Amino acid sequence: MRLPFRELPDDAGGTPRPVLGVCLGGDEHVRFDCLLDTGAVHNRFGSWVAQVLGIESEEGQRQRLAVGGVVVDAVTVPLRLSVGEFTWQAPVSFCDPWPFGFNLLGQEGFFRFFRVTLAAARYTVEIEPDRGPVA
Repeated sequence: MRLPFRELPDDAGGTPRPVLGVCLGGDEHVRFDCLLDTGAVHNRFGSWVAQVLGIESEEGQRQRLAVGGVVVDAVTVPLRLSVGEFTWQAPVSFCDPWPFGFNLLGQEGFFRFFRVTLAAARYTVEIEPDRGPVA
């Protein structure tokens, strides 16, 4: 699947970046903009996303962490995620406060499931499933 780079939400006139519309928890009708972040290890979303989708996060793992220089309270739960026809299961941390207009897809929650080609000169990103080394 090849997609064009897009501006980040709330960044009108900004530089196009590798942003994907991702569905969470099996709800295929609502997509959330996510920046592909090779420097992030895990998927990080605003806590408002869990509220929009009605995801109960009381039983998730709680922790304090820093994201983009902001200290947040996070609750991490395993969820089904999808982009286009691709679906995978990974932990998602719902963070509060979340001062960004986008969410983050990281190494363990996204890149480990896909082969990703960034063509910055063409402003495109190409993803294809990659389930790891063949035994």
